[in-house]
Amino acid sequence: MDASESTAELGAGRIDRESTYYELYQKSVELGTWDAEKLVQKVGFEEDREVWESLEDDEKEQWARIISYFIDGEHAVAQDARRIMATVSSPWFDRSIEKEMFASALALEEAKHTQFFDLYLSNVMVDKFPQYELDTRRGGIQIPRTEACGAGKMFERQGTLQAQAAHGGDPVDIARAATNYHIGVEGILARGGYFAKNRMMQETPLPLLNKGFQFISTDEGRHITFGLELLQELIEKEREGIPEYQGVQNAIWEQSVEDIGYITDTGYFITGDVGDPLDVDFDDLVNRGARLAGDMLFDTLDLDNAEPRDYMQAAADAMEEARDSDYGAVIEKYDHIYEKKQAAGD
Repeated sequence: MDASESTAELGAGRIDRESTYYELYQKSVELGTWDAEKLVQKVGFEEDREVWESLEDDEKEQWARIISYFIDGEHAVAQDARRIMATVSSPWFDRSIEKEMFASALALEEAKHTQFFDLYLSNVMVDKFPQYELDTRRGGIQIPRTEACGAGKMFERQGTLQAQAAHGGDPVDIARAATNYHIGVEGILARGGYFAKNRMMQETPLPLLNKGFQFISTDEGRHITFGLELLQELIEKEREGIPEYQGVQNAIWEQSVEDIGYITDTGYFITGDVGDPLDVDFDDLVNRGARLAGDMLFDTLDLDNAEPRDYMQAAADAMEEARDSDYGAVIEKYDHIYEKKQAAGD
C-alpha cells in the first residue's frame, strides 16, 4: 500500500473501525504504550527522594495512605483483567471483536500501572512500607493501610463480582461487576484520588509521581468510557423489554449505593483520620466524588428510578459513619498478621 494512503481509505474485514470500542483501542495503541521503566529513568527518582525526605511524618503518612490503596487497587484490577476479558465475550453482549481488543489493552495498562507504583514505592517511599512485598493472591494480604479502609473491602468485593460475571454470570451479575469496577473503583475512587493528589502536590511537589499519575489517569479515562459503553448496552436491552435483562438498572443503582460507603470511608482515611496535613479537605473530596458519580449515573446512563438526592444522602450517611471509625486498631491488627505471614515466608 502506498505510504501516503489515508487511514480513512483503509478497508476493513471483521473489525468495525467506526466502533466506539475500536476508537478506544486505537487510543490505547497511540497513548497507552508508555514505558514505566523508561519513565523513571528519564525523570529520575532524585528530586522525589529529596522532597520525600524533607516531609514531616504525618505528611509522609498521608501520602502512604493514598499510595497504598492505589497500588493494591491497580494490582487487584490487573489480576482481575482476565475475568473482564472473559465477560466482554459473554453471549449477553452483542458480539464484538473490538470489545475484546480493548479489553486486552486494558489488561496491559493495568499491569503497567501496578509496575509504576511498585517502582515508585520501592525506590522513594520505602521507609513507610516495611510490609509490602507479599503477593495478595499467594498467601499474602493487602497492605495493612489498605485493609484498614473501605478500599480494601471494595477490592475484595470487586474480585467476587468479577468472578461471578466471568463464570456464567447473567446480565445483572455483569452490570454489578462493571458498576463496581468502572464506576466505583476507576470512576470515583481513583479519580477522587487524583483530586486528592493534586491538592497534596501543591504542598509537596513530587515530579516523577505526578508524571506517572498523568499517564495513568489518561489510561483510566478510556477504561471508564469502556465500562459506561458496556453498561449502556445492557440498559438498552433492558429498556427493549428483553426478559433476561430486567433488573440491570436496579443492579447498577444498588451497587453504586453500596460502593459509596467504601469510597467515602477511604476518603476520610486519607484526610481527616490522619489530620489532613496536606490540605485535601474531606468535604471537598466527597463533593468531588458525588459530582463524578452524578455525571456517570444520571447524565451518561440516565438511570430510571434513581434520584441524585438519594445518592447524596447515602454519601452523607457514609461520612458520619467514617468519622467514627478506628482505623489505627485495624492497621495494628493487620500489621501483626502481615508480620506473621512475612516470617512464615522467610
